[in-house]
Amino acid sequence: MLRTPTELLLHLVQPKYTRLAIWVVCVLILLIVPQFLSQAQATQSPVTPVLTGLNFPVSLKFAPDGRIFFTEKDTGSIRIILQNGTLLATPFATVSPIFADGEAGLLGIALDPSFSSNGYVYVYYTDRDPQNYTHGHIRRYTAAGNTGADPVSTFNVTSSAPNTIYHNGGYVKFGPDGELYAQVGEFHQGSQAQKQGTMDGKMLRMNPDGSVPSDNPFPGSLVWALGIRNAFGFDFDSSNGRFIATAAGPGSDDEINIIVKGGNYGWPTCTGPCNPHNPAFIDPIVDFKSIVTPTGIATVEPNVYYFGEWNSGDLVRLNLTSTGSVVSMTEVYTQSGGIISVELGPNGKLYYSSPNGIYSLNTQFLIPQPSSFPFLVLIAIATVGATAAATTAVYLLIRRRSKHSVIPLPIKKMPLTWLHISFDR
Repeated sequence: MLRTPTELLLHLVQPKYTRLAIWVVCVLILLIVPQFLSQAQATQSPVTPVLTGLNFPVSLKFAPDGRIFFTEKDTGSIRIILQNGTLLATPFATVSPIFADGEAGLLGIALDPSFSSNGYVYVYYTDRDPQNYTHGHIRRYTAAGNTGADPVSTFNVTSSAPNTIYHNGGYVKFGPDGELYAQVGEFHQGSQAQKQGTMDGKMLRMNPDGSVPSDNPFPGSLVWALGIRNAFGFDFDSSNGRFIATAAGPGSDDEINIIVKGGNYGWPTCTGPCNPHNPAFIDPIVDFKSIVTPTGIATVEPNVYYFGEWNSGDLVRLNLTSTGSVVSMTEVYTQSGGIISVELGPNGKLYYSSPNGIYSLNTQFLIPQPSSFPFLVLIAIATVGATAAATTAVYLLIRRRSKHSVIPLPIKKMPLTWLHISFDR
């Protein structure tokens, strides 16, 4: 009867030692190969393009039915991506007139918490008056299907100096309390950020119709927090009530702050943490010495946040303690062209925008770290060494056995065709 190569090998040597050697090789393979497979998987991209070829999609939000609403900074158009990933050719609405030089334009978008019943969509945009003062507006549209109707202006802030194009802020979002929050930059006039009576350089909190909530920290004022240079990203952590926001510094000291009611974040008196410490101001929890320009930030799980960087294009995972101290910051992906908005989608995936597209990130994807690559080399060496040792042991056993044993006659009669069958597969 013909024997397979494995049967032949087992017959040539003492079965106990042969099986032991083969089991050693198999166990090593089972232990080591999964390491290679997991590391190979980590080299794949965790990012999936949702839609590319877009015109500066600066902010995005999700409707309960899965549609993505986003703003085009320079065109003034509010666009919709359907649940199947199709971009509607006709904008939901187009804001006009609009001023879009520099950091100005159609900036933020927010959907009412009761969007399913009232269809309210809010956008933050800038325009210019005849004297060249920049205005920041919030306008509300009512969705009639995929069309915005009945525009209503609910908010207006005016720069303190003419011809400003920078530090417009413009990010808006509803908080867990049902109020609308808005970041307003100081329009490149730093001293305004410390003036409680202005809305420049502030975090604002308003009722959806633009009126002042009765429990705001300063009576009759929309100001929730002050001393903010310019910012474009914030979110709420429902697990602990945390209100976390990014902020852009001048030549250094970009920041991530925990915003509190009535808090003063120091600009322009302090850049980054005050030195010496000033109890009148709240220091950032993260202070960047090099300029990265942090933008959007999103809560992904309790005490875990992802934020984007405009200058570097990095998407960064930030882990805090329950008291707000930094546990770790890890770069998880780099997007060419920079990152603007960062939002958690209803499907649990993270979404972000860049100047020409919207992308999703699988936050559960294994991200390879630089330190893992030397480990791969050690795995490879161990695999080769262990396999070589086991193979040598089998070979020596075969030779030793063949010197003291006579190969049974049935083996001599085996045809050589099994070699071709084995190696031609």
